[in-house]
Amino acid sequence: MARDDRRDRMPRPRGPGIRSSRLSLTRQLLLFQLSLIALVLVAVTAISLEQSRSSFTSGAQRRMLTVSEYTAANPLVRSLLERRAVPQQFSLPVEALRTTTGVDQLLVTDAADRIIASPADPRLLGAVLAIDPTPDESDAAWAGVAPIGTNDYVVAQVPVIADSGEVVGSVVAARQFPAVAELLASAAPNLLTYVGVAGVLGIAGSLLLAARVKRQTLGLEPEQIGRLVEHRDAMIHGIREGVIAVDSDGRITLANDSARTLLGLPADAEGRAIDAVGLDAEAVLALRQQDVGEIDSVFVNRGVLLVLNRTLIYPPRSRPEVVTTLRDRTELVTLQHDLGSSRQATDTLRAQTHEFANRLHTISMLMQLGDTDAAVEYVDAVTRDRTELDNSVLTRLQEPAVAALVIAKTSLARERGATLVLSAESALSRIDADLSSDLVTVIGNLVDNALDAVTGARERSVRLDVQTGAPPGAVRVRVRDSGPGIDNALVDHVFDVGVTSKSAPGAADTHGYGLAIVRLVATRRGGTVSYQNENGTVFEALLPIDPAQSTVDEEQTRV
Repeated sequence: MARDDRRDRMPRPRGPGIRSSRLSLTRQLLLFQLSLIALVLVAVTAISLEQSRSSFTSGAQRRMLTVSEYTAANPLVRSLLERRAVPQQFSLPVEALRTTTGVDQLLVTDAADRIIASPADPRLLGAVLAIDPTPDESDAAWAGVAPIGTNDYVVAQVPVIADSGEVVGSVVAARQFPAVAELLASAAPNLLTYVGVAGVLGIAGSLLLAARVKRQTLGLEPEQIGRLVEHRDAMIHGIREGVIAVDSDGRITLANDSARTLLGLPADAEGRAIDAVGLDAEAVLALRQQDVGEIDSVFVNRGVLLVLNRTLIYPPRSRPEVVTTLRDRTELVTLQHDLGSSRQATDTLRAQTHEFANRLHTISMLMQLGDTDAAVEYVDAVTRDRTELDNSVLTRLQEPAVAALVIAKTSLARERGATLVLSAESALSRIDADLSSDLVTVIGNLVDNALDAVTGARERSVRLDVQTGAPPGAVRVRVRDSGPGIDNALVDHVFDVGVTSKSAPGAADTHGYGLAIVRLVATRRGGTVSYQNENGTVFEALLPIDPAQSTVDEEQTRV
């Protein structure tokens, strides 16, 4: 159910044959750049207009203040104000001054701020001049922006002071703000320069950026890249094989759902160091190794037998990464173990059947010959031999399943012309059911492997040693054979799945799993398995004892 939910959340890839009418990446970048240039141009235009307006205002204020001071100091104007002349007497001299100075408005007011001279706009005559802000003092000059009539002007107002020191009026010079078109015309040269430079740089930058992106994306358009990413995600998360990528720094760059499940990785494994996510040392070494190596190499992680294949990739402008695919072979090995157990039982029963058939034939012939005494003596000898074997094993191995296995393997060894000897130092007390099952698996496979090894040898002997507490808290199984030893070419691959030294036809199909099963059982339990060549081969497996389980079994035994 979890897998179905995950598939529902995955993006659904679109068909590769779908074509889009959208613009190419180059045109998209060019349009984006031109849009950006247009936006910048609007901002630059607004700033230029504001700068032109500010520059006009500051220059006009200084000029209007100069004109106002010049007019206020004119003797004729002062004389007319002192004599309180009528407005008609101001028209000609004020208009002459306005025309000479080139201002838009030149006004003269009396002491009550009533306009008595306005040659440019006679409609203002008689109106009270209201300039805000007004000067703080009556004899102070002022310049700024103020409305005159319905328009805004740059204004300068200077009082006219009589010889007696009395303020008899004021002179106001004003210049109207230019229109936006005039401001644009004044800023046009700079704007055209900005637009030309920005356009050339923008188009060149867009083309260069598009070419660079094209190289980095292998000439693919954004929609094609998007489809590839969708297909990649669907493929990586949809396959049952685990996929994990590790860079040269030992950091995980990719791990799909199956890899997280097989390796027991946390959800945030990507981006973390491979040795910091709880993997076994063997798994860390296998996943970090950048040597592609052989196909279908095997390692065990947390009791799971995994088969891996490595591929080395070289991302552009980056260091190489190792991409590893993982497959779980635990189920296959377990099935092989079950099949091997059934085959062992069959072989053992066949050997015992053959042995008992020979003995029955012997007894039958003795009875037919009428030699009953010899028949009875033969039966007693067979009984003593079986009793001695059973007593010899049962006194050392108190676990029934293990003892029964050793007795059965002894008969199988005799059938194959070899001898299986249980060492006098062997000692195994009652153990829990799980450990008993693991011991049966380990002993059965190691003994079978030893019997296969001595086939065809001059001396065909196998020695089994099973001891509890050496080392403490574990059961040690040691199997020594008198065979030729392990081939040097197989020394580093003895415990790999499918590796066998048997050259018989079909051996690859029927052998090569026993030692892999032994390692899987030992590793899953937290133990170890090792070997050495010493006048044959010696295999040793250590299986830890679970104290809690042993205590429960002992209490159940007492009950």
